[in-house]
Amino acid sequence: MTDSESSCWQAEKIASNDDLLREIFIRLPAISVLCFRCVSHHWRFLISDPDFQQLYCYRNAASPAGVFLFRKSDKTYHLDHLIHFSETAKKGDGPSNNIRKFIENFRSVEPMHYCNGLLCLKLLRLDNDEVIYRVYNPCTNRYTNIPKPDIDDDADEIVAMNLAYDPSKSRNYKIVCFVRGRLGLLRFATFSTESTWKESGKQVRVKGKYHYYFGKGVFLNGAIHLVSKHEPFLSFDVDNECLKVMPSTSIREGYNRRKIKYFGESNGKLHLIEQNVLQQTLLNVFELEQDYSKWFVKYVVNLDDLTRLFPIMMINEPESLDVIGYQFDVLCFFDGEKDGETMLVLTLPENIISYNIKNRNIKELLKVPLEGLLHLNMNGFLVYNYKWYHAYKYIETLALV
Repeated sequence: MTDSESSCWQAEKIASNDDLLREIFIRLPAISVLCFRCVSHHWRFLISDPDFQQLYCYRNAASPAGVFLFRKSDKTYHLDHLIHFSETAKKGDGPSNNIRKFIENFRSVEPMHYCNGLLCLKLLRLDNDEVIYRVYNPCTNRYTNIPKPDIDDDADEIVAMNLAYDPSKSRNYKIVCFVRGRLGLLRFATFSTESTWKESGKQVRVKGKYHYYFGKGVFLNGAIHLVSKHEPFLSFDVDNECLKVMPSTSIREGYNRRKIKYFGESNGKLHLIEQNVLQQTLLNVFELEQDYSKWFVKYVVNLDDLTRLFPIMMINEPESLDVIGYQFDVLCFFDGEKDGETMLVLTLPENIISYNIKNRNIKELLKVPLEGLLHLNMNGFLVYNYKWYHAYKYIETLALV
């Protein structure tokens, strides 16, 4: 057998080994896997298998490929950027092209929630005021329209819609809609891909309209977790349709709120980042114990070095030039305990960077023109307006919607 004949024989052997092909496919970027569906009917069958797609989603959920940045202006929502975390992801750029073509027929694209690769969007058409709710997979460019919950438009307000999707447990997702009635009572409706909207019949009184970040709930362990600057934290048990109080971080004596910079999940654990009220360049990274007993400080991050590299971060008093504040926010946090890549994605004036908190390596992810991205805060200082609640992780998934 010649070398070429041997190579062909080996290639044919690999191409006909389903288990080996699955192991290869599951390690490839989603855009490549989707292209490989066109190689043969056999490969399309393997890649389209729901069990393979579920496993692919589960394996990729721990490794976000980037982050979407949305912003509100003139009472409408817009997609500003898709930031990639690797050069490999940048080259494909399929999701960025997908979503930009997808949204060009709408004058407002409001991200209601994001969970493990799926976006829940509230869309307004260009030619009328029709509202469309849609679950969208930016990786495959597939979507499903979701019927509006049966509510009284005059008396009720949709506060938030949160996706509940865990590819390790099921290929199906649910949507939890938080509805506030005229008396300020909060009730819940759940949409399932296997049925339609169903009201829980339970109502609770929750303080303040904006005290909780309802639109940025984090789904983990079967519950949607909600944080607040002022109030105790809450979790909504999706299967049992009930709201519970969960452990909260303490508020320092003499202060009336937490300075929350980020709330999210990484490697199956909940993380909350708060700015130190006494030293603004210090960040406390909290992690919730797996038994939900308490929050503990896992990392303390000092950003003093960054202020020297990026002096535009500093806010100076106009007359004395004393530093009276700092302009930065956390968009994402990834806790890579095993591989050492414990990273913050930070937004600074004119820059979005990744910052490895262990070795302090810095990488510029995106240069952002400052014009048009400024607003006035209460004290009249110009501040950069991307916050953690503008950011939505991009995770490659083949999930069916």
